[in-house]
Parts: sequence; C-alpha cells; structure tokens
Amino acid sequence: MDPEQVIDDIVPKPGFLFDIGVPQNYFDWKDEVYNKTGLKFGVSYQLLTQAASTVAPDAIYDKAVGQWTGFMIKWTLINRNKKNKGSLVFSMFDRRGLGNNAVPSNFGIVDIGGITTNVEFTNWNFAIENLYWEQWIGLGERDVMFRIGNQVATVIIDPFRFKDSRVSFTTGPFAFHPTMPTPTFGFGAAFKWLPAKGSGLYISGTLNDMNGDPNLQGFDWSTVSRGEFFYAGEVGYNWVRGKDDYDHLSLLVFYADERSTRSPETLPNKAGGGFSILGEKQWGNWVGFAKYTYNTAQGGGVTGTLSNHTVTAGAVYKNLLNVNGETGVGFYYMNPIDEIFGEEARDQTGIEAYWRISLTRNIWVTPGIQFVFNPTLNPEDDFVAIPHIKFRVAI
Repeated sequence: MDPEQVIDDIVPKPGFLFDIGVPQNYFDWKDEVYNKTGLKFGVSYQLLTQAASTVAPDAIYDKAVGQWTGFMIKWTLINRNKKNKGSLVFSMFDRRGLGNNAVPSNFGIVDIGGITTNVEFTNWNFAIENLYWEQWIGLGERDVMFRIGNQVATVIIDPFRFKDSRVSFTTGPFAFHPTMPTPTFGFGAAFKWLPAKGSGLYISGTLNDMNGDPNLQGFDWSTVSRGEFFYAGEVGYNWVRGKDDYDHLSLLVFYADERSTRSPETLPNKAGGGFSILGEKQWGNWVGFAKYTYNTAQGGGVTGTLSNHTVTAGAVYKNLLNVNGETGVGFYYMNPIDEIFGEEARDQTGIEAYWRISLTRNIWVTPGIQFVFNPTLNPEDDFVAIPHIKFRVAI
C-alpha cells in the first residue's frame, strides 16, 4: 500500500471498542508538524500467529509466528498543499519469525505444502524498502506523478483495497499476489497519470529491478546494470461517491525477466508475463470483489511465482456492529505451472475469513481462519484449517 495512505490510516476513526490509547492531541500535534514542515510519519508493530490442523509429512512446524516492525515518513519539501508538490518517501522495516516456530512466509509452502504464502511476514533484518522521490506535475486539466528510487512495485499498481495483510486478508492471493512475479524491492521508476480532472480514470506503470534481495544485498542498486526488470502497466477507473465509498475496475499487464540472484540455477527462473483484471463494487457497507490473473513467468518475484491461473472472489462488510474495521470472506483458486513440478500438479483452492477490529484508538486485532483444499505440494492431505490472529499497534 502507498506509505502516505498507511500513515493516514493510523489516525483514529470513530468506532473503537475501548476509548484508551494514544490521545487525540498526539495526532493533532502530528498535523501541526505537517502543516509547519511537510513531514508525515508513522511507527507500527504487527504480529501474526497461525496454527495448522495438519501439516505435510516432512514438516518441522505446525505453528508460525512472525513480527513486522516498521517506520515510514513522507516529507513534502516542494509546494506543500499546492500543485506540483514534491516529496521524499522513506520506509524501513524489520520482519522475522519468533521463537521455535515457522516464519509465516515459509509456512504455507514448506510445512503445509500449499503454493501460497503469507509473504509479507517474512524474515529479514531492518531493511530500507522505500526511498524514492515523488513529484506531481499539473498539466492543465491533467495531473501526472513520477517516482524514482528504491520502491516496492505494488505500492503503485494492483490497488485492491483489502490487500494490507497487517489488518485485512492474510493469504497471498488476496494480499501480495503470488501469481504476479513482482520483485521484493529495489531500484524502480513509476508514474501515475490522471488524464481528466474530476474523473476516476487513471493510468499507471512501473519498472523494477528483478534482483532486489533484502536478505543478500539490502539497499543496493548494483544489479540494475544487468537489465533484468519487472514491467507493469495498469489502466483503471474509480467511481467515487464519497470517502471510502467507491467502485473500481482495472486491467493490469505485466512482464518479468529472468533474474540473476536468489538461486537462479536451482529454483524456478523463467521469464514471462500476463495480465490481471480486478473489479470491486460497493453497496452501502457491502463490498464485493473478483479478480482473475494469468501468468507465464516461473519463480519470478518475492513469493516464488508457481501458478498459471488464479481467481479470487469474495465480499466484505464494513464496520460490523458499528466497530471500525471490516469482516471479509474470500475464495481463491490456483492452477500451478506443471512444468515447474515436472508432472501434473493438482489445483489448490481455499477460503479465508477475518474480522478486523479497532480495539482501541491505535490498536487493531484481526482474528481469522483459512481453509486450504488439496494443497498442491502435499498429496497426503486434502484439507487444512489454519486459524490465525493478527495484532497491530501504530502511532
């Protein structure tokens, strides 16, 4: 998600269960800091705990526990609250497993035998994920925005509103989409064009180094010279009726080169591309969504792209029982790339349900459960239940 949106989402909204936590005057002070200096900032801590009803025969763990600590800023240095504003965006995160448990990003593939994973709860020390310049340029009735620097590709493309795995859907097909071969983070350039003022139409695109690897290289642009990139372009439309009340439709086309790093000779590594179609429709508190992704790249990006076709669909109800948050249920279908496994591999399906709850002014809890049917890499089991609970505190 866009760092500025994440920072703004920290601000308390009506509907928390307990009126305790960081006082409102702290957030008022942050607004004053922005008005005087152009600086927005946020700090957050996330925790995910999962357990599996059954695991693969060679599994080591039946539980996964992961933490995710982050700091992010957006410093508007040029034309604050005006046209043609320019900002420096920075985020740094520490992600790791805790105790004698699996790291959540490995749990699905290694211990359960599925082809989807909780990739955003992974294992690396404090790493710079975003460090880029963002510049808006007003062109009459049109506006265009450019970004260049270290970035995460999915910050600007694939804008599904419930993909923040800190508080919403957890599993890959809904969150960090594993059928699309996006790299982790590294050098990139991106743009977003709003061709008609007042219209919901947008066109965006990104180019990112395929070899960015936080575990081996961290903040390092030396691999850019290899010319191995992820390319994506998206056209979409938002029918906006009010804040957080809109419909959305988009088409995303992408291509990924082979990579030179992250075991390119021993893990799947084949260039390829595809497309994704996403639709979201809101009726009052209800939001329905559906998405289809086709892909031919193998091994690809951060998640280790293993699937050819993926379908997701579901519904979310916002602010259940007048508690700020949402309750969601989603279905996914994944068709693996048989060539990777050397034989025909069975399709995997699953269901996830969750309830995002604003516990206090700045603490969220998200209980949920996943049901995995026919995990592709574990023919011994046809069904796995994975209850989970997530915790987030942000200031």
